[in-house]
Amino acid sequence: MSQYLTQYGELKAISTFNTYPDGQIKDCVLNEKVDIPTPLGLLTPQYEHAELRRKHIYSVSFFQSGKISRIALNEQTEVETPLGKLPAELITFYESGSIKRLFPLNGQISGYWGEDDEYDLAHELNFKFPFGSIRTKLIGIYFYENGTIQSLTLWPKETITVITPLGEQKVRIGLSLYPGGNIKSFEPANPIDVMTPIGLINAFDSTANGITGDKNSLNFTENGTIKSLTTLSSKTTVMNPDQTEKLYSPSLIQDVNGEEIFLQPLKIDFFQDRVCFNGQDEYKIGENHFKIEPYYKPIQNKCSDCASCTQCSLDLQKII
Repeated sequence: MSQYLTQYGELKAISTFNTYPDGQIKDCVLNEKVDIPTPLGLLTPQYEHAELRRKHIYSVSFFQSGKISRIALNEQTEVETPLGKLPAELITFYESGSIKRLFPLNGQISGYWGEDDEYDLAHELNFKFPFGSIRTKLIGIYFYENGTIQSLTLWPKETITVITPLGEQKVRIGLSLYPGGNIKSFEPANPIDVMTPIGLINAFDSTANGITGDKNSLNFTENGTIKSLTTLSSKTTVMNPDQTEKLYSPSLIQDVNGEEIFLQPLKIDFFQDRVCFNGQDEYKIGENHFKIEPYYKPIQNKCSDCASCTQCSLDLQKII
């Protein structure tokens, strides 16, 4: 095992490490206890790796300048943040020393330790924001460099109610904010009818993955107007001045193996006087007519004998 002298003190019992091209240490795994003076105070990087839920990850990481960029803590520790004291097992920093991301828990999800086990360890946290007071379990908090909140990521089982540009709404997965504190995006917990520059569209994405609250399916400009949305239950027909039409709707997609079929949502972006569908086709709003209708997904046939059953052609399932 080796050791390395950093601006935060000497790191001992280094079992694994990486360096930048100039030889400056980039990250390392520690196997003995050491306390280092971080921008958030004296903290103990992870040096125990044998527990059931422990991730075998780098204990400390650094920017090429030698400033600390990330620390995995040996045990959950309360640290002082712009939101007050919060529990943390993993913290990342900006090069200036400001806190960037905080994760109250950082357990390894595996066949021996499941998401429910990790969720049960999470504590409910209380916050008061301009968009409402919330009490919830958080996977992570993302800060701007000046200390204001950039995004909140909720545990999958959690929802919160906040004041949005669309009024009071229930949120799942997470939300993001502009530096000034206005809501930038959120993931609706339920379908929402949104008035857009081309008409009323039902916004909801049941396929949202929930990895972080940084990016969500319902987005706003800083002044609160709709910027983009995702829908699984609305379709739009664009009627051009030359009387031609084009339909945009959620679509059925096969997986890479060509076996399972899933529904891919329709994404619609709004900017200035234009609308764009799925990041490709763009139209001037004032020069076209838009007809918005509910989208229904036909139930997929899983029968082996279509001749004896007409159910597939009769039933339609609305996606909500």
